[in-house]
Amino acid sequence: MKQTEPSLKEWKALYDAAARFRKLEPWKFMKETDIFGVLDPHTGETGYCCIMGELGELLAIAVYNGTEGLQSYQKIQKGLIQPGDPEVIYMQSCLMLTFENRQSVQEEDREIIKELGLRFRGKNAWPVFRSYRPGYFPWFLDRAEVLFMTIALEQATDVCLRILQGDPIDFSPKRNRFFVRKAEEKNGAFSWSDAWMEPSPPREKARSVKAPLDEIRIQRLKKTAEPVTAVWEADFFHIPTPVLQGERPVFPYAIIIMDHDTGSILDLHIAGGKDYEKEFVERLLSYIEQTSSLPLEILVRKEEVAEVFEQCTAHLNIKLSKVRRLLNIEHAQRDLEENL
Repeated sequence: MKQTEPSLKEWKALYDAAARFRKLEPWKFMKETDIFGVLDPHTGETGYCCIMGELGELLAIAVYNGTEGLQSYQKIQKGLIQPGDPEVIYMQSCLMLTFENRQSVQEEDREIIKELGLRFRGKNAWPVFRSYRPGYFPWFLDRAEVLFMTIALEQATDVCLRILQGDPIDFSPKRNRFFVRKAEEKNGAFSWSDAWMEPSPPREKARSVKAPLDEIRIQRLKKTAEPVTAVWEADFFHIPTPVLQGERPVFPYAIIIMDHDTGSILDLHIAGGKDYEKEFVERLLSYIEQTSSLPLEILVRKEEVAEVFEQCTAHLNIKLSKVRRLLNIEHAQRDLEENL
């Protein structure tokens, strides 16, 4: 058994915690806006719990990982990202427990349930655990995730019992402060208490090291490519066809370059690995070489796209502009996702 795989005993503790949580039916008296935190005593990171099911459709609890996970939840709540937006699945950082019907349970889950000797009957009775990480396909929990999800469910059950008993918990008494359950270790056991805490500062997003531009290639393009009045649109985005990289499938990136005036696709490329930023710069330069033309301007809609292309566009004297929307690319992205 790999070190990252939970033991049967650890799976049993998780499923037992899920059963106790399910028995309370907390979605009948908790709202999705009743966010509270559980501080992981092993890592020091806070998981922010959101109980779903007010409308009786999806019965679930999501535990958002740290400040980054909390921010993804808040973007959805503020309407910055719509619940049906495909970007939601690509950006979420959380552990999730949903209660499903039998036909929605995958074979891997059934094998664990069978080994534990558990039985579930009825609608929305089967617990299903999944890990969501930005850019990755929803996947099965590893050992560290199983251990923390067990703790989070135990503390969520405690919070819900207190609400049922009339404890007037103020989940967010001040702006940017949250009700958090935190633990102190005493004689080998954890003693839990309440706190109201601000989220930790978000971690800086790790970016791949930019490869130095080929100066000889750039100078050759400046001499051979003809400046034109064309305006291009450029973007990259995840596509909903996961590929296996390592033990966990990822959603690959697609880069698309379009003509702003005609709406025609000039270049479309699926990145093959982690160095997608380098691939995208290469695609842009290759297309310029292929057409022997330098556009007047390239429009982008995301800051990360601007960061990828800013170096080569500056060297080639191409204006790079950030705009709020790129309708041509939005339509092309929808068509691509439908076909996939």
